[in-house]
This record gives sequence, structure tokens and C-alpha cells, in this order.
Amino acid sequence: MEIDIEVTGSIEEMKPPEANHPTGRGFLVKIGFFLNDTLEVMGEDDDEVVKGQRCYEQKIVTRYSTQLRDASYVEQLAYNTLHNDMDMDSEAAELAKAKVVRTIMSKMEVAGNNNSSLWTVFLEIRVECTIYISDEEAGEPSGQHGCDRLLERLHNDDCSICREEFDSTDHIIVTTCHHTYHCSCLFRWFARGPPTSSGSYTCPNCRSDLAPIAGLPIKF
Repeated sequence: MEIDIEVTGSIEEMKPPEANHPTGRGFLVKIGFFLNDTLEVMGEDDDEVVKGQRCYEQKIVTRYSTQLRDASYVEQLAYNTLHNDMDMDSEAAELAKAKVVRTIMSKMEVAGNNNSSLWTVFLEIRVECTIYISDEEAGEPSGQHGCDRLLERLHNDDCSICREEFDSTDHIIVTTCHHTYHCSCLFRWFARGPPTSSGSYTCPNCRSDLAPIAGLPIKF
């Protein structure tokens, strides 16, 4: 099993506080974690993806800036959010947490230098994880984003857009609201309306906001 991790972060907004913060806690920080957890099953020659899935998860947590000055605290927050809350593979979450810590702390330094009025900071953290396995490694990784769950989806589910059953070589997407589609079907759905239309990026099943899957910011 090979794991690639990329982490990016951005301060999306700073707003006046809605209430007075407790003395000594600093300013309020809302962190929007967005995970793209991709599994690619390679063929015999390891040069072709024979099946795959992208599982997306989103989680917003709120902390005070004083808490986020402690690297060990941020490391535990990152691991717990990615693994426990967002079902990222434990080994992948271990690899990701150091990158998440560096990203959060660097953005907090920027926010602190520009936030003398203790405004609320909205910070987006995107984690891109790609796990490569061979057919012989079926069973790894485990969990809702793992190989066994992928095989269950391919054998038992169908795409809610085209209504066709998945076949053994399909590339599928599991959205943040846990609905399953062909990758190509979902992105055609996104393209059906003007890019500025919020309705273009809603789930066909439940109308949940899927704009972050299309690369747009999280709505806090």
C-alpha cells in the first residue's frame, strides 16, 4: 500500500465576533476540514488503475487561537478529526497530521498578525489523500473508504444519476452526504448550469451543498 498526502490551507474570511470572547482565549477560529480520500486499485503491471473511488468528507470544528498555538494539541485535533470523524485510514491520518499541523500553525501566524480586534477567523484545510493498492492487497485499507467497501459498492449499488449499476472497473464518487455516483455523471451534473449558480453544485439526491467537491470554498 502506497500513500500520497497533500495538504493546503487558506483563510477564507475574517468577521467581527458575534459575542465577547472569554478573557485570555484569543480569537475564535472555525476550521473547515475537507478530505478527498481516493483509493486506486492497480492492475497486474501497476501501470493502470482498474477500479477506484473518491470519498469526500467535511467537518467544521471551532477552537480558540490560544489552543492552536500548541503543536501537540493541533496534532491530536488533526488525527482525531481525520481518522475518527472523517474515517480516513489510520496510517494515512498519521502521515497527514504533521502536514496539517504545519499548515494550521502557519495560517494562524498570519491571522494573528492581522487580527488585533479579535475577529473570528474562518480557515479551510484541504487534505488530498491517494492510496494505491494492488488487487492482491484487497482488504486494505479498511473502513468506509476502504477496498472491501469499494467492492461492495461496485457489486451492489447503482449511480443515482444515470440509474445504471456500477461494474467492476468503474470509478465512483462518494459525496460528503454519502451518496454514490459515477465520477463522470456527477461532474456532468455540476456542469449543467451556470458556474455561479449554487444549484449547480447540489447533490441530486438530497440537495446538500457539494461545491467543495468542485473546488469551491466550504460554506461555514
